[in-house]
Amino acid sequence: MKIRLSIVRPDILAQVRIAVSKLQKAIWTGDMDAADAATDKLISLTANCRSVDLSERDWRRFLSKIRNSDPSFESSYLLSGEICADILPTVTANDFVLELPIDSEETDENDI
Repeated sequence: MKIRLSIVRPDILAQVRIAVSKLQKAIWTGDMDAADAATDKLISLTANCRSVDLSERDWRRFLSKIRNSDPSFESSYLLSGEICADILPTVTANDFVLELPIDSEETDENDI
């Protein structure tokens, strides 16, 4: 498994927020069909966004670094751009970044 970090374009941010909300609800209720549908929607929405895929190990290191500086941090799929500046050099503080687990074989040319 890899974790894709995608800089969400402002024109799709509202749609991404709705899909993230559906994904969170599906995870909380254990509805894996709804989780898969929401994940597919998020992958589709962000297909043309700048992104980078991290190995699970690199993603855990990234989260550990954040939690060392902010122990109350909880990963909620949508992160502030400021948090991701080390990994996504083109991100700004006003951006949002989608953090989404993907299958390893689902990589594409949009990787930074």
